[in-house]
Amino acid sequence: MDAEQIKALEPFLDQIAELAGKQLDSAEFRRLIGECGNRIGEGLSANINITVDVCDEKRECSLPLLTTGLSVFPGKEPFRTWGDSSLQRYIVSRGIVCLPHDRCPGCWQVWDFKLTNGTCPHCGLTMGDQCKLLIDSDECPWCNDGEVTSADPRCNECGYEVDRKKVVWG
Repeated sequence: MDAEQIKALEPFLDQIAELAGKQLDSAEFRRLIGECGNRIGEGLSANINITVDVCDEKRECSLPLLTTGLSVFPGKEPFRTWGDSSLQRYIVSRGIVCLPHDRCPGCWQVWDFKLTNGTCPHCGLTMGDQCKLLIDSDECPWCNDGEVTSADPRCNECGYEVDRKKVVWG
């Protein structure tokens, strides 16, 4: 998906998350999932999730854009969960694509830690050759807390050094 498509979806995803939150935080929902949690064994959790994803019929794969829910362990209070990954932009042959950071820009399959695992295990797309991470802020792509720049690619928080062959500063 391109950045414009993602941007167009964001207000709707925010509204869905808000509505889901109201339902998931309701006393009745929390009571019901809590009862489920009390009937399973130790070391297990009961979970309910609401997911919004985009499915591509050509790739035969879906791209999760929002995942939220409730989880509970036996004898504990239910707690909210969030399972979506932060969005990241990449430069590929067809231009700039925007998708969750743990997905491949080519095939949409799970491919996490692209900067250290340089080849998608599903389609063979490689970082640096066929795909580059687009860094358009000084936010570290590894920890999301520190700062990296083209002049100083080492994060001032986590120490990760960005491989200049795998990124483009924009």
